[in-house]
Amino acid sequence: MNDSCIMEWSARPELEQRLQNRLQQWELTPQRPLLVAYSGGSDSTALLAALVALEYPVHALHVDHGWHAQSPVWADFCVTQTQAMGVPCTVLYLPPDTTGEGPEDQARRGRYAVLTEQLQEGDILLTAQHQQDQAETFLLQLLRGTGIAGLAAMPWQKPLGKGQLLRPLLQVPKSVIRDYLQQKNLPYLQDPANQDPRFDRVRVRQQLLPLLQEMGWAHAPGTLARTAENMGDVYALVEDWFTIQWERHRTAFPQLREDAVSLEFLRKLTPALQRMFLRGWLQKLRVPLPSQARLTILQQALDSGLGRRIQWAGAACWLQGQTLYLWRSSDFTGDWQEGPWQSDSALPFAGWECQKVEALPSGSAHQALSAAFSEETLCWRRRQPGELVRMSTGTHRPLKKILLEAAVPPDWRAHIPLLWDTHGHLLLIPGFYTAPWARAAFGTAALCFIRR
Repeated sequence: MNDSCIMEWSARPELEQRLQNRLQQWELTPQRPLLVAYSGGSDSTALLAALVALEYPVHALHVDHGWHAQSPVWADFCVTQTQAMGVPCTVLYLPPDTTGEGPEDQARRGRYAVLTEQLQEGDILLTAQHQQDQAETFLLQLLRGTGIAGLAAMPWQKPLGKGQLLRPLLQVPKSVIRDYLQQKNLPYLQDPANQDPRFDRVRVRQQLLPLLQEMGWAHAPGTLARTAENMGDVYALVEDWFTIQWERHRTAFPQLREDAVSLEFLRKLTPALQRMFLRGWLQKLRVPLPSQARLTILQQALDSGLGRRIQWAGAACWLQGQTLYLWRSSDFTGDWQEGPWQSDSALPFAGWECQKVEALPSGSAHQALSAAFSEETLCWRRRQPGELVRMSTGTHRPLKKILLEAAVPPDWRAHIPLLWDTHGHLLLIPGFYTAPWARAAFGTAALCFIRR
């Protein structure tokens, strides 16, 4: 770099220098323009403007929450501002049925859901969380009594859908962002919710962090953000440990599904390592984690008898024999219609779909029936009391025993969908059982039943 380039670089605002350094460390080679989550607020405005100044190709994504009368006005503002920067902008809309634990969580979950849908293979989404955001998140998680994963707060980068989420400003102080907005005279939106003390984050920002600084910890945001990053390193070690242990479990007990854990394996671990393994397992399956109290009860139940169940919001575990099974509380409900079904029709229950493939990939984890069944009219229905199942050998077995061996949770057995042929053969129980004689071989045409 010659002297003129050095002088030009040193003359750049601090935000642009910090952003360029971080992006160069990542050695980004995006296939398409960088996507930027753009709310129109101060932080995302500064990020978008700095990327434009650094001549990165970008595309803004604005999520219209639709929760108040000003939402359309804000969306129009964002489109106008991006046009002024020469940046394309796509406005996305939050689904009305978005769920979450309170308004803040609901908004966050909804935003990430609609943003994730926009990512294609290899896409990169940038968000504008900065050092103070990281400190606030750490304090919020600390006050909620969270574990290592929560205290690690926000990672620099993580997979998101088909792409990657990057947070290049996590070490940038809020003051640097404010200075940049003033230097560039950039207009931005001010959300009244950011001043509403009903929200936990606002109270942390307006009351707790200033109090810490008044008490002598002037650099509290930076210190807390570094602590969160250190916890992130610890969490990475925990994840690596779980990956190794999970592979050992899979090797030792290949007959078990992913939603099942051997008690023999768990009992060889110390209590602390049992909790680490169980948390890792639940996170792998993307189910809500139980409270510490529930997790302790679950540990205590490992030495109990058959049929013990531990339930919490969104999921439950069930002990059967020497195996601990997991199920999601909302996987199957009684709200579906029995009746005839053909493979070109939608499934009569939510959360699953059937796809016909010309050649079942080797090692596929999907439940798959021979494509020959696509020519038949099959039937979805519930179990009947005392029902017997006709086996391919001509003998009969109690359906109750098949449900037990397949580890269908007791609460589901009355209403879980069962797929039958016209001869009274049970072909499939979604997520639990495929009749061996009806199963498609690898490399052959198949009907694949896939959880969405």
